Amino acid sequence: MKSPSLPSWSLSAGGLVLALAAGIMIGRTSSAHGGGGSTDNSAAAAGSDRSGPGEGGSLSERAARRKGSATARSSPEKTAADLQAIMESASRLERTQKLLAFLDRLPTDQFGDVYGSMRDMPGANLHGSERSLILQAWAERDPLAAVGFLQQKGADDWERETAVSTWASKDPESAFAWALAAPDEGKVNNWQLGAARGIAATNPELARDYLTKMEGDTRDRALGAMQPYVMQYGFDYATNWISGVGDGGLRGRAENLMARDLTNLDPARAGQWNAAITDVNTRRDVSETVSDAWARTDLNSAKAWVESLPQNTKTEAAEGVARQYAQQDPQQAAKWLAGLGNDPDLDGARRIFVEESYGKSPQASLDFVSNISDAKAREGYYWREVSRWMKDDATSARTWIAKNSNVLPPQLVQRLNGQ
Repeated sequence: MKSPSLPSWSLSAGGLVLALAAGIMIGRTSSAHGGGGSTDNSAAAAGSDRSGPGEGGSLSERAARRKGSATARSSPEKTAADLQAIMESASRLERTQKLLAFLDRLPTDQFGDVYGSMRDMPGANLHGSERSLILQAWAERDPLAAVGFLQQKGADDWERETAVSTWASKDPESAFAWALAAPDEGKVNNWQLGAARGIAATNPELARDYLTKMEGDTRDRALGAMQPYVMQYGFDYATNWISGVGDGGLRGRAENLMARDLTNLDPARAGQWNAAITDVNTRRDVSETVSDAWARTDLNSAKAWVESLPQNTKTEAAEGVARQYAQQDPQQAAKWLAGLGNDPDLDGARRIFVEESYGKSPQASLDFVSNISDAKAREGYYWREVSRWMKDDATSARTWIAKNSNVLPPQLVQRLNGQ
């Protein structure tokens, strides 16, 4: 498969502005997971080597040229004062512009002090985007120093991801090799997650190859992080990318994860793709997602697609249509669902119908409960839905109970009649 032409970007002034959004997103989505950084003395020591793989790029080149010039250097006090003045600006746009210029001329060996000062500022958590810019610029210049600092000082999830993601976008092999060896706390290794995100931004197929080197929740999160970078190239690229996942279980997770986006791109082709999945369990799981997404935009086509499927897939795919149809037209949805047959495996779709149709028509919802094959589940729905209706509209509920007492659990009728 021929890969699309993917951009190879560096964090120049323009690139940093684009990366700002990614830094904010990583900070917001990862902060909820918490977790401090681990200490790794060897990596920190390696961080003192200023000839790391991050050298190069427009910011690095300009800074390197200035580094040897006395006029380009400032005292630590002057640097701190300049940073403080930038952060005091009330305009976010002005802060960003000034910070980019500041980072452009900042010598590489001063980044540690600047980032440390930024973290210690009052209200540092209110300036996550600016911190992300500084960290990205530092990780581009000297990634080993940046990640070593985070290991020694402790770091939030987003900081670890941001630093390694920046490194991996320029030097994927070195960044991922480092991330695999770097310990992290919690169920998700944010070093590896950041590396996967950075590689996917420039080469989704290479990122896919690295998935097999990760495990557990880290691998699942990395797959989710890659999804937008895969989907941006369209239906054909995404389905080919999925088919290239060598591990069957992981490929199934990718199929489930990307099914909704594929359906939103082209529901008819998504239906064909879904029907061709060879693993029956995966095909069934994906079919509910496809039918749900399709029914939101074209209910009739989604119904026809469900009806065309083999029985072992139709029963699961019916759940997606049942959910949308029940909300729109409970009476017609009940007829359609009943017309699919008496297969007990349709109970999933029947339950969804009962739950989703109640808001629009409690009577249609309760009338359909008798179609549920499982006796225990059927009785449970009668208890739950009738009790709910009694609270919402006791008069209508009692009228329905009187007409249907022969199908209701006797204990329920006795309890309700005693109220």
